[in-house]
Parts: sequence; structure tokens; C-alpha cells
Amino acid sequence: MKVLIVDDSIVFRSAIANVVNEVPGMEVVKSVPNGKLGVESLMYNKEINIVILDLEMPIMDGLQAIQEIRKFNKEVVIIVFSSLTSLGAEKTIQALNYGANDFVTKPDGTSSAGGIDTIKGELIQKIISFKSRVVKNQENAQKVVAPTSSSAHVNFDRKDLILIGCSTGGPEALTKIFRTITNPIKASILIVQHMPPMFTAKLAEMLDKICPINVREAQDGMILKANTCYIAPGDYHMTIENKTIRLNQSEKISFVRPSVDVLFSSLARNSNHKMAALILTGMGEDGAQGAKLLKQNGVDVYVQDKLSSVVWGMPGAVYNNVPGAGVLNLDDISGAISKMGLW
Repeated sequence: MKVLIVDDSIVFRSAIANVVNEVPGMEVVKSVPNGKLGVESLMYNKEINIVILDLEMPIMDGLQAIQEIRKFNKEVVIIVFSSLTSLGAEKTIQALNYGANDFVTKPDGTSSAGGIDTIKGELIQKIISFKSRVVKNQENAQKVVAPTSSSAHVNFDRKDLILIGCSTGGPEALTKIFRTITNPIKASILIVQHMPPMFTAKLAEMLDKICPINVREAQDGMILKANTCYIAPGDYHMTIENKTIRLNQSEKISFVRPSVDVLFSSLARNSNHKMAALILTGMGEDGAQGAKLLKQNGVDVYVQDKLSSVVWGMPGAVYNNVPGAGVLNLDDISGAISKMGLW
């Protein structure tokens, strides 16, 4: 795995390089202070697999760099560093819309243990997660051990509620799905995406602009409406009581809040909705228990296939624990949602 670091802070460049180079199979081949040099480095070094990109830089910032990179390289994985501010969240969602694959929130400084731990933990975890995508691209995805996806197994009976859970790689997957939905639907959509506060609001704003479905960050007390998608806010669990959204900050489930399991379980216990549940790419097993309860109550459950997932943790856990779960390639999911929601 060949890594390019693009960050105007020599402190961060050094810290990231030291940590990445300690991971077996990873090597930092270049480290540069601005987007212009980053684009040029990638243009002349075809071996680079992953770009770790800061968004705030002189000469050429991260957003401009992503747009330039995607003009000549669609395959390289781009992970952006984002600040935990409203502006940082907005720029991060723009970066994902322009072609970044995922993001990591940037610590305030690397002098503290917390800063180094963030780089060692979350960033390296993301890089390792994307390793499978790099391997797939190199091998042309010919040796993927995973169940075969098929839209033929989708139950296209009308649904009034479509549930989606996702984590690592989720923003990219959601962008692709919503961008290819071309018509309004009569169903409501509920999404749990593992994201910090502020980021979910910006994600909702971005998705709202690229599709005919109304996309909103959920608020407590909202009533479910047709052709409307509700995204659970960062740091809040989302449940449904009849047709009313309820938010809470009860303890984390599977180390996360919001939790897919919390949403799915609330609907499995008490719901008159005709539903379908989709688990997209993501790390961990959040959603597996809730999906099992839904399936036991007659709800159609589907997972994104391994071939198109960045991480097959969440969908794999559902597939292995929920007998009868269907498997869909990412390219087929928007069509499936449209058909289930159009009635």
C-alpha cells in the first residue's frame, strides 16, 4: 500500500508518516505541503494507492485537489482530514461529493496523546478498511469470496418505509445511491450513518440537492412523510413511535450513537409499516441484531455485497446472522429503492 500525505502542517505530515510506516505493508512514498504538489505527485507516481488529504491548505486546498485528481484518477482512495466545526463539516461533505472516499476528524494537535491516538486509531483503521478496495482494483475484482448479488431476489412489493444503516464508506455509497434516484417516491426513508454531530446535517443538505427526495436531518417529534428521508443526527439514537421520530442519548450500542440496532429494534417491536431494511458498507456489527428481529417479523432485509462494499463488516454480520437476507450490488440499490417506493 503506497501512501501520499498532503498537509501544510509539517507536524501532522511527520506524525502521520511515522504511524503509517509502522504498519506492515504500508509505505509513505511522498509527503507534500499543498494540494498542487499533491496532484502533481499523484500524476507522476502511478503506484500510489491512498491519498491522506488535509482540506485547509495554501496554494491549492483539498477541495480543489480532489476535483483535479478525479479528472485523471478515479481509483485512488482519498481520505480527508476534517475539523470538528460546522465549516469543517460542510467542506467534508463537499469533499465526499467531489469524490473523496471517506474522512477522519483532525485532532487539535499532535503534541497530546489524544492527537497521536486519533492518527494511530481512526485513520489507520480507515486505511486498512480501504485496503480491500485497492486489492479489488488491482485484481479486477476476480477473486472476491462473497455471496453473489442479484436484484432478482428483491421483493418489489410496495413499501412505505425503507431503513438504511451504514458506516465506513457510507457517505460515498449514499451519494451514489441518491444521485441515481430519478423520481420521487411515496415511501419514507430512515438512515443511520455513523457520523459526528454537525456532519449528519451537512450530509442531509448535500443529498437533498442531488435527488428528488427531500432529505432532512431528523428532529425529535417529526412526523414521517412520503418522499422524505430522515438521517439520524450525530450522537443521537433514533427510534420510531407510530409515525413519529424520537431521539435520545441513551448509552451507546456497539460503541456507537446513533445505532442501527436501536432504530431497527424499535420498528421490529411495534410497527404497522410495510418495510424493507438495507445494510450498506460499514465496520463492525451494528445492525445485525436489529435486522434479525425485523426479519423474524417478516421484513425484507438486504445487504450490500462484498464486491462493492468498502468494508463488509456490517453487511457481512447481517448476512451471516440473518437467514434469507438478500444481497445487492451498490449499482442496483437505487433502482431497488425506487421500485419499492413507487406505488
